[in-house]
Amino acid sequence: MSTEAMDLPITTSVTRADTLELSGENTHDLAETQLMSPVICYRDPADVRTIRRQSWLIILTLVIAAIAVVGVVYKSIQRPDRIVVDMSSGRTVMINDKELGATEAVKLEKDKLQIADMDYVVKAYLDYLYRVDQRSRSKDIEAALRLMVPGQAKKFAQYLTEQKILQTQREQQWNAIWKPEYLEHAPGKPLTVKVYGTQEIDMVVKNESKHLTKHILLTVDLLPDAPEDGTFRLDRNLRSGFRINAIDYKELSSNEAETPVTSTQG
Repeated sequence: MSTEAMDLPITTSVTRADTLELSGENTHDLAETQLMSPVICYRDPADVRTIRRQSWLIILTLVIAAIAVVGVVYKSIQRPDRIVVDMSSGRTVMINDKELGATEAVKLEKDKLQIADMDYVVKAYLDYLYRVDQRSRSKDIEAALRLMVPGQAKKFAQYLTEQKILQTQREQQWNAIWKPEYLEHAPGKPLTVKVYGTQEIDMVVKNESKHLTKHILLTVDLLPDAPEDGTFRLDRNLRSGFRINAIDYKELSSNEAETPVTSTQG
């Protein structure tokens, strides 16, 4: 292990002639004049080894931390593994971006909005409106409004308030079952869906229980939803890609049956 040395200034020795010249001076000053040898300072080898070992440990820690940061960033931007399996046959259809071939039940293709998506969102929207359960009525109406184009949703909410439709249903204790009978797409209007359905309503009017059956024809206009992050399929449109733009209501027929409400008093 190498050492470091510091040479202090060397004072030359006093000659005899100088001694004679100083003979008349104070002998105390002469005693202070002496020969000074070089002073050498040594570093403790164990201290040097400790410092070097700690330096290497710090460098190693920094390298590990840098690798960890790079790994986290890489994983955060890496696309997740995508594995598509046909559960009916157990065959794997795709691993990441590598297609392994279609099966009898599954075929992979580029995502695009289809008629089935329109039918799905229309059925859900009408179910929210015409299936009445007072325990969840507020949430159902909110869900129906979320499926609508924002401007139309505001108008429809105002209509429900002005006509006191929800208030009337609550006061009359409505409970209704909605049954869509069939759906069809208007010729030449691919974004218009006509739905014929039946609404079975139980209500209480002036202490009388009534059962009302309505046969309804509904015309629903759709619009593709505005894309976000490159996709039309969003939670607000139930991953269908469509939102409700307008709805037209037409009651075809209805019949009513009354049953008195009996009560017992103790």
